[in-house]
Amino acid sequence: MKKILAALLAGVLAISAAACSTPDSSTSSATDAGSTADTASTADDAGDAGDTADTADGELPKGTGVSLTVYSNSVSDGRGDWLVERAAQDGFTLQYLDAGAAEVQSRLIAEKNAPIADVVFGLNSIIWESLKAEDILIPYTPAWADEVSAGLNDPDGYYHAIVKQAILLVYDTNQLSAEEAPTDWLDLWQNEAFQGKYEYASALTGGTTRNVIAGILVRYADPNGDLGISDEGWEAIAQYYEYGVPDESGVDLYASIADTADPVLCGQMWSSGIEARDEQYGTVTGYVVPEVGVPYAVEGVAIVNGTKNEEEVKRFIDWFGSAQIQGEWAQEFSTLPANEGAVDKANDFNKVIAELPAQDIDWALVAENIDAWCEKIELTYMK
Repeated sequence: MKKILAALLAGVLAISAAACSTPDSSTSSATDAGSTADTASTADDAGDAGDTADTADGELPKGTGVSLTVYSNSVSDGRGDWLVERAAQDGFTLQYLDAGAAEVQSRLIAEKNAPIADVVFGLNSIIWESLKAEDILIPYTPAWADEVSAGLNDPDGYYHAIVKQAILLVYDTNQLSAEEAPTDWLDLWQNEAFQGKYEYASALTGGTTRNVIAGILVRYADPNGDLGISDEGWEAIAQYYEYGVPDESGVDLYASIADTADPVLCGQMWSSGIEARDEQYGTVTGYVVPEVGVPYAVEGVAIVNGTKNEEEVKRFIDWFGSAQIQGEWAQEFSTLPANEGAVDKANDFNKVIAELPAQDIDWALVAENIDAWCEKIELTYMK
């Protein structure tokens, strides 16, 4: 299924976030690699005669076959391939770029004057606000917009929520009981029992990693401190990296925490990635709920400014965010839908996740400083 979009991405420079290394990105397509934006545009012009997403009640929007390029940090673990195949059943032709959240952001900004992507989904509120400010997105109100929990959609209509993710510190209860486990991220370096026994992500481009960093640093917000953080906060992040174990390229965290010979016992994970890994590795995940709560990442979807296939993108967004498709997505990938009409399709695990207390995070502070925080961390604190 996976094919490199050589023709599509030729000449495009893979740009990562400021001073943050990036993982390899990949692309996949339901069509031949030779399908380009130019041919897609011609087909779109022929198929857009006033037919956007107007459908009868309960009927899913249908695609016209125009090839759409999707950028996302949320197509791993089989999501991208499933989406390509499921969308094809309703007439949509998709090819996708799989990259970390910050890399997706950087690519979109770099391609601003000659966009390759038609639609982007996943990411988090930090990056959505940045893309909005950079004029990367165009507003659109999907047919399902009023079905989303209040406060999750962009009030100006540039992006709309599809999935809620809890960002968790996880461990395998086969190796570590709830009584033995840490009670907060701060325990990892403050308690000698966990020093050298937790993993941190070496690449600072991913949305999960940036939410972890934000969840730690905002506790030490200080308008007079370096980059808005007190000396105590920077000492905390220094110890987080000093006493942690860097991840190994290509090795899943769960491969480590399931291995009794591996010293790593815990690390970061997004909530919808847990059940698949428990099934794959035979783990029984426990997770930490600090008194301050857990960070939540709200994934969204938006149209890329400059797409030649705007009407087809609108049809796709109306399809993708609908209660039916988000319900299927939730059942297939253990997600927590933002569309209230799909929440009943969430499994019992995600219904519990939905009740976890959210950490109060100053997202404006994070959005303003996250790139500089990553640069400082990489240059000063990482091994």
